[in-house]
Amino acid sequence: TFKIMILPFRMHTSLIIEDPSCFWVTMKGCGPYIVDEIEYKNLNAEMNQFYDKSCENVDEVKPVTLEKGQICVVFSEELKCWCRAVIKSIMYCAGHYQTECFLVDYAKYTIVKTKDVRVAMKAFMQIPYRAKKCRLHCTKPVTLRVNFCEDTAKIVPAQRWDNAATQYFQSLLKATTQIKAKLCAVEDNTFDVILYVTIKDEKVCINDDLVSKNFARFVETEEDTGSPAKDQENQTSLNVESFPVKIIDPTLAFRPVLFEEKVPMNLETGRNHVFQKQSNRQYELTREKFLGPTFTESYCWPPVARGCDVVAISHQGNDPFLYIPPVLTFLQSGSCYKALPNRNGPLALILCPGWKKAQLVFELLKTYGRCSRQLHPMLIILGQNKEEAKRVKIQGCDVIVTTPYSFLRLYEHNCLLFCRLCHLVFDEIEVLFSEATEQVFTILDCYKKTIITEEWEYLPHQIIAVGTHWNKHTARLIKEFMNDPYVVITAMEEASIYGNVHQMSFFLSVLIKLSVCESSVDQEHTKARSVVLLTENNICHALGILRYLKRAKAEIPLELHDFTARVLEAEEEKKFARPLCTYLKAFGICKNRTVCPDRHQINLQIDMLQNMPDKITQTSGCVTILPLHIVNATNYFGRIVDKQQDRYTTLAEEINEYFKETSNKIPIKKAEKLALYGLCEETLFHRVQVVETPPKEENLFFNVKIKYIDEGRTRQVQSSQLLHLPARFQHLPPQAVEFIVCRVKPIDNEIEWNPKVTHYIHHKIKGKPHEAKIVLALGNTLWIDPMVRVTRLSDLKMYVNEYSVRSEILSTGLGTDNPEHVTQLQKLYLQCHVILTMEDFLFLLGIVDFYPEIKCACSGDKLYLADMELHQYVLTEKSSCVIKDKEAAISLTKEKKGAWCKLLKKKNPHVSFDFEHWEDFEDKGPFPVGTKKLHCTSAVTEDLVESSDDSSVESDE
Repeated sequence: TFKIMILPFRMHTSLIIEDPSCFWVTMKGCGPYIVDEIEYKNLNAEMNQFYDKSCENVDEVKPVTLEKGQICVVFSEELKCWCRAVIKSIMYCAGHYQTECFLVDYAKYTIVKTKDVRVAMKAFMQIPYRAKKCRLHCTKPVTLRVNFCEDTAKIVPAQRWDNAATQYFQSLLKATTQIKAKLCAVEDNTFDVILYVTIKDEKVCINDDLVSKNFARFVETEEDTGSPAKDQENQTSLNVESFPVKIIDPTLAFRPVLFEEKVPMNLETGRNHVFQKQSNRQYELTREKFLGPTFTESYCWPPVARGCDVVAISHQGNDPFLYIPPVLTFLQSGSCYKALPNRNGPLALILCPGWKKAQLVFELLKTYGRCSRQLHPMLIILGQNKEEAKRVKIQGCDVIVTTPYSFLRLYEHNCLLFCRLCHLVFDEIEVLFSEATEQVFTILDCYKKTIITEEWEYLPHQIIAVGTHWNKHTARLIKEFMNDPYVVITAMEEASIYGNVHQMSFFLSVLIKLSVCESSVDQEHTKARSVVLLTENNICHALGILRYLKRAKAEIPLELHDFTARVLEAEEEKKFARPLCTYLKAFGICKNRTVCPDRHQINLQIDMLQNMPDKITQTSGCVTILPLHIVNATNYFGRIVDKQQDRYTTLAEEINEYFKETSNKIPIKKAEKLALYGLCEETLFHRVQVVETPPKEENLFFNVKIKYIDEGRTRQVQSSQLLHLPARFQHLPPQAVEFIVCRVKPIDNEIEWNPKVTHYIHHKIKGKPHEAKIVLALGNTLWIDPMVRVTRLSDLKMYVNEYSVRSEILSTGLGTDNPEHVTQLQKLYLQCHVILTMEDFLFLLGIVDFYPEIKCACSGDKLYLADMELHQYVLTEKSSCVIKDKEAAISLTKEKKGAWCKLLKKKNPHVSFDFEHWEDFEDKGPFPVGTKKLHCTSAVTEDLVESSDDSSVESDE
């Protein structure tokens, strides 16, 4: 008997024990296998001295060759010393070769460059390794087998330890104050031991305890007749409630929730969760109303569950259920992975086109993985901060769900991600190829290099790609990276593109007879062809057909181009009363304009400024804002704070004082849409407006949707909670204004902000006043840049900028620069063919003060910003701007009559003036009294524009 100390057994993480059949210890006591700790300390000192000196003549101690299993000496950065080691693998990473080594005296894995490996000198190999690999003597794993036909469950021998058994074993070792062991046998350098632990002054034999808790069985040997447990197969018959499931299709067998799986046990009682698992199974199937696989699933599931490479293109190709059930089924067959390296790393990698889809897939894996072997799936979404990637640990994880960008960021700091990877899944493959082509092929190249080695010849390796459209890159995926794949295409038009079917399209008048069409297409063809006939009556299909023909690289009739353009224009006209697109507002661009339900052009009836304090138009656009409702990282609702006279604060105090009187809390009799009411929330009262009511008021306590008109948020409340609001509290206009922080967008071509950055900004800014400059205004929305939190240092009587919101977003690593944001929005104004007053035009452009600048010129796709501070004042209410034919014409009315010696205080070389059109000449001076037109022509270029000598105008220089 000897004392032992459990060593941490880990693969680049802090895994303590692998299972009861594999754990590492150091031994203290007396015996043939035990060496005094002093000898190891002396050995360590001698090795450090020798190899530190040998750095001057490295070639003398460098091995000529390296191979798996070779004994060597390496320097551990973690332990800061030279260590004896065994080479486990050699890999190529980041331009050089690396070796993964097991430190035999410390039971740790480490990775070193091959040039840093040293020869193990004979003098340093005389004493045994300090770390001893152990297993519980004669103690073997069991598992629970459920027979649904016989309605029974029994404990049977198993090939591997159940997760619950390993966790229970670990919990015993963590809780112990003393560990002793009896050495029973040594086989293949593995020590068979009977472990005794002391927990709360009580001595426990772990071998017996695992058997008594039904986590293990005892197997007698010829030498062992008096064993802690009898060699018998414990069987437990349970009367389990049966939940019949109708199997509609044979492929239903590949759904893992319907068939055998291991059921973990309670760590404290050792009882089996049979009833709980059966309930989960019934609940999940019932909730999803599953009746059987779809048409596409029926073709996809069998080859996926057999481990074959599969490409599936379908109208339902964005549904993760095309691959999740059969992949989970395959992952249950643990014997397939026995030959994999014993390291940390995923068995399956699922790549999604964005964090939102990855979140959905991850939730589905958690839902349907409850009734199968624990796979410990991980959702990994990483920003551009390298430290975040370094902190990710994939201990015990079998499935990773992520995006191509996030995975490659993780791979930079973990070169072993491919060492156990058997299943590579691409979700929405056409989107991945569109948004991350380079990243996808980089991952495929790394995967291919891993599986072409001899070790992988008999290991499963599978690539699955599902989507809604065939893509040119999909053909390369099949040719270069797949092995005899199953290609399942259930969308006829996609099969046509895949098969390179010859496409013929005709745009016809409804008056043309079919016989004429038939003679047009009656030509000899040696291969398959597809004929599309389109008329004016097929408006709803025109855009889809145009996209399809472009993807098929077919010849497109000019009439179809023109017709589609008219259709798109008509569709935008239908959206004219809709709100302005949120993506256009937030990022300056909408990637899905054709399917987006919202407006993408200015509607002055909706977009004229609303609820803006008068003082804003008298300032240079710098305001104090109070964000109260955080929609996402850059979009907030709140109030503009008037530091001199805050009318809302006064009103809020009066409202709360009024409702303190119980007699004033008068519930409304009927909630009317758009009416204003009072609402108590915690201890404060707010002004709210009813925006939606149910179609039928079945009882007195129905829910209505209300909006807090002074904060911008919405919620559902019972109508009985609404209170009558006196008219004197309704005169002040709604104070809620929408704010959008400019020039920043999500990374990785995402169109939605990651919840992590939104959560961070929410806690950073909500309810705190910030200083902001308005750069653009439209309707009830203000675009601000910058938005800064300013703090007053009372002791120094000065103000400091605490942070900039845009910089804070960028610092999370989840946001990136968006320099074209405001420019794209300003182009909308130049496309608006209407006459605006000068004040309106300037405010729409974000120039809330007429002085000092006007931004109004464009040429083609370029927008020119001109510094046009006038020589003297004009009447803004009588001045106007007309934008027509992509040109801006500004009419100015002088404040005082009289000649101007020049128009601008400072001449801008990029703007030319057209003085051929004059109105109401007062005299013959260069700038007469009255109204004149400043014409910013579309012919302006980036080159210096000089005034013509024929213009008879004095130089503005």
